[in-house]
Amino acid sequence: MPNAFRFPLQLRFSDIDSYAHVNNVAFLSYLETARVRLHESPSGISTNDGGQPSVRELAGAENFALVGRQEIEYLAPLLFRPEPVYVSVWVAGIGRSSFELGYVVSEEDESKTFAVGATTMVLVNRDSGRSVALPGQYRAALERRRGPEVPFRRRASQCVGKETT
Repeated sequence: MPNAFRFPLQLRFSDIDSYAHVNNVAFLSYLETARVRLHESPSGISTNDGGQPSVRELAGAENFALVGRQEIEYLAPLLFRPEPVYVSVWVAGIGRSSFELGYVVSEEDESKTFAVGATTMVLVNRDSGRSVALPGQYRAALERRRGPEVPFRRRASQCVGKETT
C-alpha cells in the first residue's frame, strides 16, 4: 500500500476466543492501535523552530478526532501464534471535517490478508463538541499518508452483475 504506515503487532493470548482464533472484537483493538500509532508518528511537516510535530499535534490542542464509523471485513481466521501480524494504515479519503482511514491486517510478506477495515474519523472541538474543519497543516499531514480506497470485497462484488443504462 503506497503511503501506508505499516508495523508489526504481537498477538495476545487474551485475543483468542472459544473458537481458537482471534476474536472479531480484537481486530477493532488492532485498528485502534494503528490509528494511535499513525497519529503519534512524525507528520513530515517542519515547524519554524526546525521541529517536526506528530500528526495528532497538528490537529490543534483544542480539537480531537473521534470515531464516527467503523467497518471490518474478515477474510481469513487468525490463529494464535508467536509471530506478529502486520497492520497497514493509510488515509483513504479526506473531507471538510472528517477523514477515512483504511487498514489491512496481513502476514509480513502480504501473502495472506486476515482483514481489511475502514474508520471514519471526525475532528471535534473539545469545548463545543461540534465538528470543525481540518486545519491546513493537519490536512497536509493526512494527505502525505493518502492511499487508495479500502479493498473491500463487498464493494467490488456490488458492481458485478448490475446492469447500467
